[in-house]
Amino acid sequence: MEQIPGYYARALRSIGQDLSDLLPESVTIEPAGDDFVAHGMCNRGRLEALDSTGWGGLKKFGAKLRAEILKPPAGEPDLDLVAFSRSYNAESIDHLDKRGNQRRVGAGGIPEIYSLAERLRTIGKVIDGHNGRLGKIYKDLHHIVFDYRDADTNLHKVELDNTELYRLQRRYTTERTDDGEVTSTEASRV
Repeated sequence: MEQIPGYYARALRSIGQDLSDLLPESVTIEPAGDDFVAHGMCNRGRLEALDSTGWGGLKKFGAKLRAEILKPPAGEPDLDLVAFSRSYNAESIDHLDKRGNQRRVGAGGIPEIYSLAERLRTIGKVIDGHNGRLGKIYKDLHHIVFDYRDADTNLHKVELDNTELYRLQRRYTTERTDDGEVTSTEASRV
């Protein structure tokens, strides 16, 4: 089966956009047939707020979250973590991608390089650059580990800390070809 160019970069960016409101402490993403499954740990209050407000209340929730982040800490940090799980099929990824494109147009089109979406997009670019197939991604606050099989079915496991991931993102940003895609030689450096 021939893979669509940029498939993983687009799908993983869309999943990252969806998960970003959870601000997950850790997340694992795996393929499940033609779908993706993401599970991890996030703050209970954040998960409950998203569940209770639905997508329409995200703007209000974001304002509340920013207010909480900017206020000085009073006592112990809230470490009440709970598990979450989400599934993504082709239709939901298309929907998330369209919504993300609309947001980018309004924001000047410049992606936030530190966002979960852009970090996952970078991993997708590596996999796409090798015409590969995703095995599994694991991300915590300080590292990201992923494995994939390249076009020749060779298994690759990559572990990056935040600094290494940032450098990889910057390299992809500065080494784009005229059509906006990363060349396979750039991806093969990972």
